[in-house]
Amino acid sequence: MKKVISYPIAKESPGWPGNPTYQAEQVTDIQKGDSANTFMIHLFNHFGTHMDAPLHFNPKGTAVKDLPIEEFLYENPLLVDIPKGAGEKIYTEDLRPYEQEIKGRDLLMIRTGFSRVRAENPQVYAQNGPALCSDAAKYLMENYADQLKAVALDFISLASYSDCVDGDLSHQYLCGKFHPGHICIIEDVNMEGLSQEQLVYAEALPLFLEGVDSSPVTMWVKLQTDHQDGRQ
Repeated sequence: MKKVISYPIAKESPGWPGNPTYQAEQVTDIQKGDSANTFMIHLFNHFGTHMDAPLHFNPKGTAVKDLPIEEFLYENPLLVDIPKGAGEKIYTEDLRPYEQEIKGRDLLMIRTGFSRVRAENPQVYAQNGPALCSDAAKYLMENYADQLKAVALDFISLASYSDCVDGDLSHQYLCGKFHPGHICIIEDVNMEGLSQEQLVYAEALPLFLEGVDSSPVTMWVKLQTDHQDGRQ
């Protein structure tokens, strides 16, 4: 079974405070006599489910369109539950219990449970989400940068708006500013209803846009069910 875990892009979806969001402007309209419907899309590239490529916080980093296709394909994903509430941080100590499980994985999916706030209170989701602290980002880079292609999060950003200084540093670590290599960041992912026991495969497919650092992604997972094996 396949399941989309990126959110639909909608104007009313929560975004990072102060940033643009999304608008769709109809250019031609069948109802007005045109032969086809077409639209102009105005979309901030860090809105909705999106991938932070290395260039986002590393001036020498790679733009999303220049990453090899393999960086968007995850054959050995790991989903871990680290419950966190508004403004709470994920520390290295939260990751250490999973250090053996993370070894050999190419995607780390961190589920805090905060995604439920996205619909209940979008303002809190945007302004006071959890965060991966810079020490934890450094830990991942120092121990897993040679294997992890990406970290996916069920909250709006690696950083919390309530502590942008540490959040910037976390981004810099994973974007490879201080270490060889990088770990891409996939933010605002819907992990509700997933289980590690069923998780077989994942993809996060971006728009390959010229002249930008990062991109929205469509992310989906393959799940093994009672009637399927991992090859289906």
